Amino acid sequence: MQATAPTPISPMKMTSLVLGWLLLSLFACVVHAEDQRWPDFGITAQHDGSAGAPSYFQGFESACFNAPYQPGAGATDWVRFYSEIVRVGTGSGGIASRNGFNHAEIRPPLPTAPAPTTGAFTRLGGYSSNFGAGFVVELDVFFDLTDPRVVSGVNAAYGWDAASAVNNREGGFRRDFVFHAANNSSGQILVGASNITNFAPRGNLASGAHYVVASSGWYTLQWVYRDAGNGTLAGDLRLRNQAGNLLFMQTLNNPEDVIATSVGGNRYLWLTFVESARLPIDNARLNSGVLDALYASMPPPGSVLNAGRANPGNPAAGTRLNILSQGTLRLEVCACELSGPGAADYSVSNCPTEIAPGSSASIGILCTPTAAGARNAVLTVRTNDSLQGTDFSYPLQCTGDPDFLFANGFE
Repeated sequence: MQATAPTPISPMKMTSLVLGWLLLSLFACVVHAEDQRWPDFGITAQHDGSAGAPSYFQGFESACFNAPYQPGAGATDWVRFYSEIVRVGTGSGGIASRNGFNHAEIRPPLPTAPAPTTGAFTRLGGYSSNFGAGFVVELDVFFDLTDPRVVSGVNAAYGWDAASAVNNREGGFRRDFVFHAANNSSGQILVGASNITNFAPRGNLASGAHYVVASSGWYTLQWVYRDAGNGTLAGDLRLRNQAGNLLFMQTLNNPEDVIATSVGGNRYLWLTFVESARLPIDNARLNSGVLDALYASMPPPGSVLNAGRANPGNPAAGTRLNILSQGTLRLEVCACELSGPGAADYSVSNCPTEIAPGSSASIGILCTPTAAGARNAVLTVRTNDSLQGTDFSYPLQCTGDPDFLFANGFE
């Protein structure tokens, strides 16, 4: 049989094909490859134990929550990464917190931000190179069908991607597992999943596996990392409603992700972009349910703490306050603040920063009266208690007594 000669390609068509290939290659490189837009491009030195440990929970209850812009060495909690992540009280914008008294909103960068790039992320308490028996990452997100971008009628005017990444065994980046959310022209929000973020809302989610969000409310994004049954990594991306019911699941599996040789533990949880004036989030967690800090003290809040009597200019005996952590989450003490007319006469020693569940810490309250008479003030302990409120106050008493030293034999 005589071979048929190939049809020649014109120079113009060849040029178009080459340009098309180059553009496709460039697009693939931008979309598929980790580059400088990733939070920790090239960083492998953020290991912190095993991914199998319930080592991280952030419910945004802590009064001292303040995410930096830059990742920074050792920063294992939320980083703004040029977006804004703001702790707000329940009811902000008409949205009640998923639980507790506070949640967070991710907002576009301020004009003063160092760069107008990508969204906030957390290292989930620290990176891990250990897969262990697998791990679970979760984040609560509020889907707001009244968002102006959703009701605009413009397809994909609203959207965001939430990426959870897995490390390799050396602690470097291995792969992203991404939830996609975008509105359609009918005022709904569609949710899908893949291993790729485009840093822009996807207008074609309806063409693949997806879920249609038909009512506003809190939903849980859940990433379950497990053995697929053949020694490779499976990532189950699950969407649940506030009651915990499973609404959508897509399993992503790449045969190259061999757990024994290629897969480590958790990396980041990252909102790669947010096309909305605000995206409410709550309860970022690794291997845990929703945890609550619970404050108690001896004596209880509201009790008067008497620091004693002394001649003006001399220290009184002082007193102590014992703080107990009674919840399932560590108790964070953000500040031991003094206020009131005699606040300058008081000082606090040993104000703790974190108290593990079931543990306690003691605060010293000292007073050096500067004048005769009652020296009144208030001690406020600011915490991350998500069940009672965050601030607990105690009236302070101390007396400046010109005759105190003489009456007690200290002439």
